[in-house]
Amino acid sequence: MDAKHDEKEVLTPKLIIDKDMLEKIASSFNGLPITMGPDGEMLSPGIVDLLDVDNTTSHWTPYDERTRMLVLAIEACRDITFYAEQLIDTKVQRRAMRAVTVPVCKLMDGTALLLTKMNDVASRETRNQWPITDQKIYNETAKRLRKKHLQGPIRWVRNKIGAHLDTEAFTVGIEYLHLDAIIAAFGDCLLLLTLSMNYPSSWFSWIRQIGASPEGHQRIIETMFEYPICIRWITDIHGHPLGLSSAILAQDPRCELQDQILEAINSYNKLVKAIETELPLITTNQKDIGAELFQTDAKGNKSLKSIKIFRPSDN
Repeated sequence: MDAKHDEKEVLTPKLIIDKDMLEKIASSFNGLPITMGPDGEMLSPGIVDLLDVDNTTSHWTPYDERTRMLVLAIEACRDITFYAEQLIDTKVQRRAMRAVTVPVCKLMDGTALLLTKMNDVASRETRNQWPITDQKIYNETAKRLRKKHLQGPIRWVRNKIGAHLDTEAFTVGIEYLHLDAIIAAFGDCLLLLTLSMNYPSSWFSWIRQIGASPEGHQRIIETMFEYPICIRWITDIHGHPLGLSSAILAQDPRCELQDQILEAINSYNKLVKAIETELPLITTNQKDIGAELFQTDAKGNKSLKSIKIFRPSDN
């Protein structure tokens, strides 16, 4: 029984480089040729799917905490997108609202943790180089996430319906939660995630294990610390480098995350239009803020109609 379990165990790839090892291998980088992938194209293994694991391909996994929070938050976006149609259908809307509180809380928590990882001096200096509009949106939305959404009605309902023998769930329950609150939290997190992906590619790192020696004493591991260079390492069983194998051009894994975010943004906009809420739409067109971004009500008051966000760059 233990032997079968060991055969199915998936080992997390590791790369352990201390100061002495770094000095030892530094010279190996000099003159290292950079090649394309085996098919003559840029390597594009994709990012590991937490639910639909494809054992035929070794996908990228996050290498640091910042990248891990980004991926987990976007994974939660996928779960919320899954419920989008049910949130519109009045026949199942209330049950869908209850079910979606779990991934929305995961999304809020993951986004908040990512913001914490993006609050060091270097991150703040990078944000100071963003367009003024993006800086303002980032700061205002981050404040709204912390002050309004994180400990708001979504979490209250999630905790109540998930608690065993909490009879208050019968008397208050889902009526405390409104669909606007769910959509607002969803949209704010999407804004923050998209803007966070505007950081240089070197601020997110990736790793994947692609093979092992027949006797199992050595492993082949690839890392990407900055687009578009993927480094292939030969390591021991514990992840200590024994040497460099090659350098390969590879696609930025953030491109796949961008596609998932754009799909989530489409779901958000569809929800906003379907329930006729006053929440703003999200657009990804790179254009200046203009009069078309505002709408005027019967009393002449202006309100934000849509929000501009920049697509992730490849720098």
